Amino acid sequence: MSWYYPKEKKLTKQDVEAYAHACWDIIREISGDDHCKSYDPLTIEGKTAHSYIFNLEDGGRHHKFKNFEHLREMILKETLETLKDLEE
Repeated sequence: MSWYYPKEKKLTKQDVEAYAHACWDIIREISGDDHCKSYDPLTIEGKTAHSYIFNLEDGGRHHKFKNFEHLREMILKETLETLKDLEE
């Protein structure tokens, strides 16, 4: 369960995909990077997230995750690291 949702609401696949898209929009606006797969920053199938944009701790295109909150935390961590790198 996420800190920004009421207790009775758990994160859904659509929530996390939209979150990833929003994070990518922010990175793209700040960096000017327009990666060729920017229209699809993250797709979730079962317990695997597919992304050309996010490395999510393991690099590559296919990323395992424990639950949607774990995936959201990985996206946030990578987004913040990317933004910090852009400042330097």
